[in-house]
Amino acid sequence: MTRKSPQPGSTPLPAGLAAPARRSLAHAGVETLEHLVQLGRRRLAGMHGICPRTLAQLEDALDERGLELPAG
Repeated sequence: MTRKSPQPGSTPLPAGLAAPARRSLAHAGVETLEHLVQLGRRRLAGMHGICPRTLAQLEDALDERGLELPAG
Protein backbone atom coordinates (compact mmCIF):
# COMPACT_ATOMS: atom_id res chain seq x y z
CA MET A 1 0.00 0.00 0.00
CA THR A 2 1.30 3.47 -0.85
CA ARG A 3 1.69 6.05 1.82
CA LYS A 4 -0.30 9.22 1.37
CA SER A 5 1.70 12.42 1.47
CA PRO A 6 0.89 14.62 4.47
CA GLN A 7 1.32 17.75 2.33
CA PRO A 8 1.27 18.32 -1.41
CA GLY A 9 4.80 18.50 -2.76
CA SER A 10 6.30 16.38 0.00
CA THR A 11 5.93 12.84 -1.29
CA PRO A 12 8.59 10.67 0.39
CA LEU A 13 11.01 8.55 -1.58
CA PRO A 14 9.93 4.92 -1.89
CA ALA A 15 10.89 2.43 0.78
CA GLY A 16 13.26 -0.31 -0.26
CA LEU A 17 15.90 1.76 -2.03
CA ALA A 18 19.42 0.46 -1.54
CA ALA A 19 21.48 2.25 1.09
CA PRO A 20 24.07 3.63 -1.37
CA ALA A 21 21.27 5.18 -3.44
CA ARG A 22 19.62 6.69 -0.35
CA ARG A 23 22.92 8.17 0.81
CA SER A 24 23.68 9.59 -2.62
CA LEU A 25 20.23 11.15 -2.90
CA ALA A 26 20.48 12.58 0.62
CA HIS A 27 23.89 14.06 -0.19
CA ALA A 28 22.32 15.77 -3.25
CA GLY A 29 19.52 17.15 -1.06
CA VAL A 30 16.83 14.91 -2.55
CA GLU A 31 14.28 14.09 0.14
CA THR A 32 11.04 13.82 -1.84
CA LEU A 33 9.83 12.68 -5.25
CA GLU A 34 9.29 16.33 -6.14
CA HIS A 35 12.99 17.02 -5.47
CA LEU A 36 13.82 14.05 -7.66
CA VAL A 37 11.90 15.57 -10.59
CA GLN A 38 13.95 18.76 -10.24
CA LEU A 39 17.15 16.70 -10.44
CA GLY A 40 16.40 15.14 -13.84
CA ARG A 41 17.15 11.74 -15.34
CA ARG A 42 20.65 12.48 -16.68
CA ARG A 43 22.00 13.76 -13.37
CA LEU A 44 20.21 11.03 -11.43
CA ALA A 45 21.59 8.24 -13.64
CA GLY A 46 25.12 9.57 -13.12
CA MET A 47 24.94 9.47 -9.34
CA HIS A 48 26.73 6.84 -7.26
CA GLY A 49 24.43 4.04 -6.14
CA ILE A 50 21.78 4.66 -8.80
CA CYS A 51 21.67 1.42 -10.77
CA PRO A 52 19.02 0.44 -13.35
CA ARG A 53 16.98 -1.33 -10.65
CA THR A 54 16.96 1.77 -8.43
CA LEU A 55 16.08 3.98 -11.38
CA ALA A 56 13.14 1.67 -12.16
CA GLN A 57 11.96 1.81 -8.52
CA LEU A 58 12.07 5.60 -8.58
CA GLU A 59 10.26 5.81 -11.93
CA ASP A 60 7.52 3.47 -10.64
CA ALA A 61 7.05 5.68 -7.56
CA LEU A 62 6.89 8.78 -9.78
CA ASP A 63 4.32 7.12 -12.05
CA GLU A 64 2.13 6.28 -9.05
CA ARG A 65 2.04 9.96 -8.16
CA GLY A 66 1.56 11.20 -11.72
CA LEU A 67 5.05 12.70 -11.87
CA GLU A 68 7.59 12.36 -14.68
CA LEU A 69 11.36 12.49 -14.60
CA PRO A 70 12.64 15.00 -17.19
CA ALA A 71 15.54 14.01 -19.44
CA GLY A 72 17.82 16.77 -18.17
